[in-house]
Amino acid sequence: MWEDASADSSPLSARERQVVELVSQGFRNREIAQRMFISEQTVKNHLHNIFDKLGVSDRLELALYAIHKNLQAPA
Repeated sequence: MWEDASADSSPLSARERQVVELVSQGFRNREIAQRMFISEQTVKNHLHNIFDKLGVSDRLELALYAIHKNLQAPA
């Protein structure tokens, strides 16, 4: 179901991987936007693209994907 998402073979851009990391840490769109210095709409656009690329349908599935593929930052 999930593609291999290691850094060198990931279908995601660096910014998309950053969004995935922040989502998996529990941040909301507004908080992600503030941390990344982008608009909330840009975060939504990134999430839409991420969902399409990874074949996930929501934030929970994305967070589980990140944990499964070790895409989240170390605590």
